[in-house]
Amino acid sequence: MVALLAMTAAMAQQSDNNEQKAPKRLTPEEVTDNMTKSLSLTDEQKVKVLALNKEYSDVIGGPGMGGPRMGRRPNGPRPDASTGASEQARPQGERPERPQLTDAQREEMRQRMEKRREYNDKLKSILTAEQMENYQKMNGPRRGGGRRGGGPRGN
Repeated sequence: MVALLAMTAAMAQQSDNNEQKAPKRLTPEEVTDNMTKSLSLTDEQKVKVLALNKEYSDVIGGPGMGGPRMGRRPNGPRPDASTGASEQARPQGERPERPQLTDAQREEMRQRMEKRREYNDKLKSILTAEQMENYQKMNGPRRGGGRRGGGPRGN
């Protein structure tokens, strides 16, 4: 009985350690502070960027804006969402089916992308050309419309 209880407690602790936590959303102030440090914003720019970040708080502060990246564990292969198998366990070159988006999800994604474009356009009017270039480098892959390298995975 004691052994069963000990095994149950150990398994519960292990599953708690393996659970992925939701990425923390940064506040507009935290995003502005990160941008101030990385882009060397002037005091005037900082005030304008903070106001912009507050206005667009729903499209900033998540992964890719100085926060943790979603969908990847820091170490090891990623699990297959449908089976739980790791990429190494799947036959090479075989990829899991992507879940199909609903029309509502597609529309929401389109609206978020449009709002992100508006944010970037307004940000461009605040930053210098060099600062904007550095900003785009920091947030690069998602701006270019695809993965780094541009080629198919695994080749």
